[in-house]
This record gives sequence, C-alpha cells and structure tokens, in this order.
Amino acid sequence: MRSALDNSNSRARGSSLLRALLRLAALVGVILAVSTPAQAHRLHAGVAEIYENETTGEVELVIRVFAHDLTEALGFDQYDPEAVFASVDGQAAIEAYLRATFRLADGEGYLYDLTWIGAETDEEFGYAYFTVHLPDGTAPAADTGFLVDNDILSDHFDDQVMMTNFRFNSRVRTAMQGPGQRDPVRIRWD
Repeated sequence: MRSALDNSNSRARGSSLLRALLRLAALVGVILAVSTPAQAHRLHAGVAEIYENETTGEVELVIRVFAHDLTEALGFDQYDPEAVFASVDGQAAIEAYLRATFRLADGEGYLYDLTWIGAETDEEFGYAYFTVHLPDGTAPAADTGFLVDNDILSDHFDDQVMMTNFRFNSRVRTAMQGPGQRDPVRIRWD
C-alpha cells in the first residue's frame, strides 16, 4: 500500500512541477511577445562615416543608429519603419533631427553645408545619407582638419555613444563622443 501511495505522490509532484514549468514558459513567452524593440538591447551606440566617394568625388556622410532608438527619439509611439522611413513626414523628421544634433565644421569652426539625400532602414538599423560641401571640394588640409559635434540621440539616452570615422586618402581618424565627452572633437591628419 505504501508503494502505491509513494508512486501517487511522486506522480502528483511531477505533474505539479510540470505545470509550474509550463506556467513559467508561458510567462516568459508573454514577456517576450510584448517586449518593444527599444527593450531589445541595452547598448545605445551609433556610427557616422565621412569619406570621399572615389567615383563621384563627393564627400559623403552616412549615419547609422538603431532604428527603434531613432523613432523613439522622434516621438513615434510605435516602431513602424514604414511610417517613419518611407513617408515624407518621417524623412523630414529624421532630417530635421539629424541637422539639429550633428554638426561638422572645418578646423576654424566654419560649418559645412550638408545636403540631405534620404534615410532608410533594414528593420534593425536606420541609415541616413548626406553629402558634405567642402569649400574647395577636397579633403581638409592636415593642419586644420575637422571639428565634429555628434550629439545624435544623446538628448534621449544618457549613455548614448557616437563614433565618427573620417576616411580620406587611405587614412582613418575617429572621434568618440559619449557620457563624459559631449564637447566637439577636433580631428587632424598631422
């Protein structure tokens, strides 16, 4: 009789454990299903690349950030790349925001004109494209370089880090801006 009771209790404990595990799995599934993309990562970082296009001779600026971070900073309640990146209003909002948070100047502080090309997303990242109008159409002189002030998303995320890479004449220089370093950075080639 005791053996039958032990087997019954053992089965009940096993069934209870299985039900608890199933409830836990269901809870984890619900949490994952309702998580927003902004909760999908804890890293707030982006990259800007400035380089001379060898084919066209134009200086180009490409900015890459997490798409859901950008849409959140723009005030969109839900991450919807179609609404943000594919619409005229979304493009205008992205352009206005980037112009307000990214500045590029020569070594003397003269701001360069940026021409907006557009923005697109691959669902994870948002990419924005500008051309940079240098006065003489060539890379800056080694002694003057660039001043960059890349505050993209730092107004929205305290831990945002932005890296700006400059590639000219097979040389690369990098400016890092993030917590504790928000001031403009001078880049030189000498």
